[in-house]
Amino acid sequence: MAQGSHKFKAQRPGASKKQQQNKQKGPKKGGRIIAPKKAQVVQQQKLKKGLEVAIRNKIEQEVTQKASSSLHKPLSVVKGPEGKGNPGAARPGTSSK
Repeated sequence: MAQGSHKFKAQRPGASKKQQQNKQKGPKKGGRIIAPKKAQVVQQQKLKKGLEVAIRNKIEQEVTQKASSSLHKPLSVVKGPEGKGNPGAARPGTSSK
């Protein structure tokens, strides 16, 4: 070696440009989840979410029961595909035009 060590590794001029192109400019898409500072808040949110789901299911059961009792033939409820499993899939009843 001549006097002293190298301060940095030599790079090709085209290699550094490719790395910069992959970076996104601006804020990222999607919602932000900010963790709460207190564990009690987390418990309250879990309880609230559980109650909302239970109430919604109960209302659905009551509505289907009333609808099936008022019809002459038995009512068959068709469950749709899960939304979380396939977020990019087209939903029936919506238009992509």
